[in-house]
Amino acid sequence: MGLYASAYLKDILHNLNGRRLSAFFMRLETMKKLISKTIAIAASGIFVCSSLCGCFLQEMTDSCTGRITPSPSQQVVSIDTPDPSTEQPSGDPSVSPDASPTAETGETSQPTADVKSDDPQQTPSQTAGGVTVAPTQSAATPTPMPTPTTVPTTPGPDGTVSIGTADKPAHCTMPTELYGLSTRMVEDWFADAVFVGDSITIGWKNYNNLMLENDPAFFGQTRFLCEGSYGSGHALEPIGEASMHPIYAGEQHYVWDAVRLMGAKKVFILFGMNDLSIYGVDGSADKYEEVIDNILANNPGVQLYVISAMYMYKGSEREILNNRNLYLYNQRLVELCARKGCEFVNIASHLIDEDGFVPDEYSSDHYVHQTYKAYAVWADVLRSLAARHLKGMPPVTFSLPQ
Repeated sequence: MGLYASAYLKDILHNLNGRRLSAFFMRLETMKKLISKTIAIAASGIFVCSSLCGCFLQEMTDSCTGRITPSPSQQVVSIDTPDPSTEQPSGDPSVSPDASPTAETGETSQPTADVKSDDPQQTPSQTAGGVTVAPTQSAATPTPMPTPTTVPTTPGPDGTVSIGTADKPAHCTMPTELYGLSTRMVEDWFADAVFVGDSITIGWKNYNNLMLENDPAFFGQTRFLCEGSYGSGHALEPIGEASMHPIYAGEQHYVWDAVRLMGAKKVFILFGMNDLSIYGVDGSADKYEEVIDNILANNPGVQLYVISAMYMYKGSEREILNNRNLYLYNQRLVELCARKGCEFVNIASHLIDEDGFVPDEYSSDHYVHQTYKAYAVWADVLRSLAARHLKGMPPVTFSLPQ
């Protein structure tokens, strides 16, 4: 800048006639414009750097806290639409505003799925069953939670564990130990497994997809056959344009056929939330039994695991869909597993408070859907279940109130 100013001063000293002075002022105006542009560019650079630093700091904060903040379009579709006055906490998938209950059952009408896939490599930006999968930022991938310190319910003299009562379901009934085995070893046990279920199971799928971003072998890249609002009643419906059977290999299949086609050897099922409002406790359990019979008949040798129906957030219960009926339904499932030789996996007992309700830390919508912290508990319980099988230990068996 000093060199340019010196040159202009020489022009003034040696060219004082009108023509030279006029040319000098033209050059001075040009210089003024150049300086203005330089200042504008510098200011823009400072703003961009500031914005990038802000985004970076936010990403670092989210990563450290395990917080996932989806955009408004990244919403999980509800099983039943909760009370509109219920506050929707942020930070995890919550109820979609597009879901609307039918007049008779309160069951949610689901939008058509854009993507339905059992592919474990499905990216978190895809959707399944009308449910948008969690955000894709790898920096925001939740950190696996430590193994819960709560001591599981002590088995009785006969070696069984109580599921509690309708007024007070048992708390923490499953082990979370690995019995000396490595995390990788027990997770690899799920390589030939498939999880079947509704939007709560889709939440487990979303959590898996997020964890796969940093750990390509997470839970053996287990597979999924799930749809929003799916239930045992839907699983028995004829296949057609309006049916909601999960897609495998580009087509709808009955779940027992899809299990056979994919060659799964272990089947984990979570049904109930979308059946109780329609069929009641006994009718839902009867339909569940029919689904299990079809899976076992079409897949000889398959190991079948029945995941407990999940309990609800306090204050969100309804006339039929409530914690008492969910407990009675779980009671029927314990009986069903005993008769069919299946294993009852009581994950729900680890996600409730002392009164049997899902606490804030595990509820993403103050209703029935769960947070990633809850799915970290799923992972702990399921790892321990795998460890017990790998060590040749007997499964946890449950007793019912007399």
